[in-house]
Amino acid sequence: MSKPNKAIFDSTQLLGVLLAAHFLFACMVKIMHGTPWQLLWFCHISLALAAVGFLTRSELLKTTALTNVFVLHSLWILDFAMGYITGTFPFAFSAYVRDADIWSWLVSLHHLYLLPLLLWSFLRERDYPREAWLISATLFVLVMLASRSLLSPVQNVNYAYFIPDSLQFYGASALNHLPGELYLLGLHGVVNLVAFFPAAITLHAVARRSGRPGAAPLAHTA
Repeated sequence: MSKPNKAIFDSTQLLGVLLAAHFLFACMVKIMHGTPWQLLWFCHISLALAAVGFLTRSELLKTTALTNVFVLHSLWILDFAMGYITGTFPFAFSAYVRDADIWSWLVSLHHLYLLPLLLWSFLRERDYPREAWLISATLFVLVMLASRSLLSPVQNVNYAYFIPDSLQFYGASALNHLPGELYLLGLHGVVNLVAFFPAAITLHAVARRSGRPGAAPLAHTA
């Protein structure tokens, strides 16, 4: 029994090392390009969180990272595929890659592989800790507040100041008419409603069907 457990431990940690290496590479590239503030984007935070989750074999951290990216990276991948097939990026999430240099391209690769990797890990365990959704929502608040307090509207990381023109056709531009505090509250509500809540419901349902003890009803998390 010890040998299989040892193998799983080693492979899991190796994935953590690779994810951590990619995050450190992203740090190096962003610093080299003079844009270290871009590391505050929630996708980079989620990459770092996933790396720690694999390194520590923490299902909570891995499922939190999965909750973070489940919807957003799904849309990014779909947008990327449609953009390169049809020439039109329907969600405008990945259009920036058309003008990216090779280094920025490599930094952005986690948008393509992180979601499948986290899904593979989740489906292997089929355990959704009740705290994952709450941590995702709280972490987004912290990152958004950091983006707002440390960076300028020109940088607008995590859309902490306004919804850009490229995303206004989704109706989210209505948030731009709200005063600062209400804008942040509205943005957090939209991200929870569109991204975190559907991810939590879906992943919880999958885990619950497996009968794992960690798949307690989400209503008990409030």
